[in-house]
Amino acid sequence: MTITDALAPDAALPVSEFDELLVSHPFGDSGYLTGQLEAAFRRRLLSLAYRLPLANDVLDALDAATPYARYRMFGDTVFRCAVQHLQVQLLDGGRYGLDGGLARQILRAAADRLATGGIGLLGAQLDDRIGPEPYHGWIWHEDGRNTPVTRAFHDIVRDHYGLALCTPTENEIALLIQATRLLETVLPRVARSALTHTHLVAIFRPEGRWESTRSSSEFKVSGTIFLNRRTLTNVWTVAEHLLHESLHQQLYDIRQTHSLLVPNAARSDAPLIHSLWNTPDRGGGNKWDTHRALAAFHVYIHLTLFARAAASSGEFAARFGPVRMLGPQTAIARAQYLGEQLRQRGWPELGRAGHTLVEWLDSIRPALMPPLVTGSFVHLLLDRYWREAATVAAAAARGEPDDDGLLDALITREIESVRTILTTIDGDVRGFDEALETNADTPAERFTTARAVIAETLIRACPRRYELALTREPDELVRSMIELSSEQLRVYLGR
Repeated sequence: MTITDALAPDAALPVSEFDELLVSHPFGDSGYLTGQLEAAFRRRLLSLAYRLPLANDVLDALDAATPYARYRMFGDTVFRCAVQHLQVQLLDGGRYGLDGGLARQILRAAADRLATGGIGLLGAQLDDRIGPEPYHGWIWHEDGRNTPVTRAFHDIVRDHYGLALCTPTENEIALLIQATRLLETVLPRVARSALTHTHLVAIFRPEGRWESTRSSSEFKVSGTIFLNRRTLTNVWTVAEHLLHESLHQQLYDIRQTHSLLVPNAARSDAPLIHSLWNTPDRGGGNKWDTHRALAAFHVYIHLTLFARAAASSGEFAARFGPVRMLGPQTAIARAQYLGEQLRQRGWPELGRAGHTLVEWLDSIRPALMPPLVTGSFVHLLLDRYWREAATVAAAAARGEPDDDGLLDALITREIESVRTILTTIDGDVRGFDEALETNADTPAERFTTARAVIAETLIRACPRRYELALTREPDELVRSMIELSSEQLRVYLGR
């Protein structure tokens, strides 16, 4: 449970109607979106046909194919990339993506596969899927095959990710299937809509910079989601990440077909939105562009519903085990913050469809969970604050790194900052000092113990649940304290 979940007010309306509501809008309707995606890629193939007659062969084969075969082909990551990369190479004259010869082989393979009634390109190489339904995606295996399709897929993954894929074990495959069943039991309509956009699930090894990444998706690798092997330990955790990444795939298909962003939204000076609950790293990964913030907003609205639905009946825990996932109050708090930031900072970067998507999801949010205080953020910072303390404790348990006096210096400064904050709001400074008394021996123990007291003190001092006072000054003091400490901890932890 996070700090934010500990503050949770009573839930709003029942969850029963939301599963239908979130698929009733065109942007939640997988049938509409996959139809739009087909139309978009047909236009791309038509534009290629003037320079590449092979594109006409693909179009002819598509015309003769079944709707399901078309759905799988237009969802295939390798096929999508081949079409898009050839567009850049032939129409714009640039070097981009897959080798041109290999991309042509992919289009030839697509035309041949469709003509013989085959389903997909990557799927033709694979046997396992996450479930039995026609829309359930395949599970990637590293089986050593060397075909144009597998070479192209490996090239795409190398260029955009640089991670090492692996073959899941039988138990891991069974867990993926069970997680899919869980999702479709708890949220049948939303789960089906989201999973329709995931055509391939690939597992990667927890190595290098990907060691702590639980799961990932990328707009330029649409159709495939990537899960860390370490994520495959608990069915609820796997289900949450399957839903999370599949919702990203849904949004990518919206972006492929609608004016989600303005044309120059990816420029270097575009505004960034600070995800306060994430710790900073050397690459500024907790500061998001508008598209990433919109993608997270979209996900957190849906995760709120998933968490509420999971908690609504003991039947789910009895069938699938104790619920382990992000809490509903944490999800909705992040969604509200991102919605506010998108309106304040990201609005000029959104296209007309982007505005429509934000307005639709924002209209649902207050009914899904009671809204928080507008503009509040202390709870989000405190979630990060406590998670950092847990990370320090874990590092100390491993015997690394040597803090060289940093932890004691940091917590001393934080204690002084909290005293100042409490004085500003007429808080109980004496009670705070008494609570800090400890027999902890090591710097890490003193650090984590003091941070627990600080977090609890600040939470208790929030008369409006998520703000320290009617004025912003105390909240900004908390922000300054945590941001400064986070940056120094980043260096200490080697991030």
